[in-house]
Amino acid sequence: MSPEPLTHPAPPRGVLVGRLRRRHALPFPGRILVDVGDTVAPGQIWCRGHIRRGVVVVDLPRLLQVPPDEVHDLLVVQPGETVEADTLLAGTPGRLRGNRSWVAPTRGMLAEFNARTGVAAFVREEREAALACRLGGEVVSADPDDGIVVEGDGVAVVGALGGGGRAFGPLRFVESGERADARADDQEPGILVTPDPLRAEWVRRALETRPAGIVAPSADAEMVTGLGLAQPIAGLAPPEGSYGRPPQAIVLTGGVGFARMPHALQDLFRAAEGEIGVAIGARRPGQSEVLLPPLAAEGLARRRAQGRPVRLTIGTSSGAEGIMLGDAPDVGRLASGIATQFVRVRLAEGGVATWPTPNLVTLA
Repeated sequence: MSPEPLTHPAPPRGVLVGRLRRRHALPFPGRILVDVGDTVAPGQIWCRGHIRRGVVVVDLPRLLQVPPDEVHDLLVVQPGETVEADTLLAGTPGRLRGNRSWVAPTRGMLAEFNARTGVAAFVREEREAALACRLGGEVVSADPDDGIVVEGDGVAVVGALGGGGRAFGPLRFVESGERADARADDQEPGILVTPDPLRAEWVRRALETRPAGIVAPSADAEMVTGLGLAQPIAGLAPPEGSYGRPPQAIVLTGGVGFARMPHALQDLFRAAEGEIGVAIGARRPGQSEVLLPPLAAEGLARRRAQGRPVRLTIGTSSGAEGIMLGDAPDVGRLASGIATQFVRVRLAEGGVATWPTPNLVTLA
């Protein structure tokens, strides 16, 4: 495959810049708090409702050993009533009937009762829940039974792997070699972004600061499994001390491996330093992403102003990145003797190199 032409700069692969549209689904019954035409911000609550957990469905005619039409007369509490653990829900109060009674296993509520079948549902826990907007912009659609659609300007970075749900907060770029816990005590943790592959010690220090989320380029297979971002390989036990699910929202932009974050992508996150971002970590492929404000695109603009960012794809320094400074007219042939064009490149790690243009691809 031929390298990308140097005359057509483009955003890094997996990055969308400009007008975005995101659907916000309603996973539970709730009240939508915004209307079509409203302007929303990332992290703004757009819906409030209740989540039921630990639903227990009971066939009361079989349990109480009575016909279905007699079950209603044996109900001690009414649907919608919250009770404490060990409260008699159905049966004969004050009379010992062995197993012919239904007792609340925990604090909860008799949620539903079907008088025709005698089947009832007990909810162990019902708690209030709120949903926040992932994208800032205008509400273009609102359906009380489905959710809302928001359209606005921003930058979306596609994630290869993720988990832990959603994280909202100010972005903090942790430079290479900087400790994850190196921050002021009054600084809000927010979302940590590192250009380096995840290492166990770095992750441990990061989690101690209780960040809202973590964004990194890659991690090895053991780390990915240990953080709950993927299932362990069949036949192998998960690493000792691994998490059943990600402890925070975590997004890997590159996936499994040991690759650093491309410098063009780093510039996006650096430009959004301190701004509110959203990390969506989902174990289903293709659904993890990081949403940044439009300001992040200025990182690409500044990089273009400095020069065209390029990466060497072939050679002993394959994978190295830098800024193209211009032609190198005094160099015109490869070691094989084939005439070709060379350019001077200011390396990201320092220094200047001369690279052949057929071996380069642009990053932005």
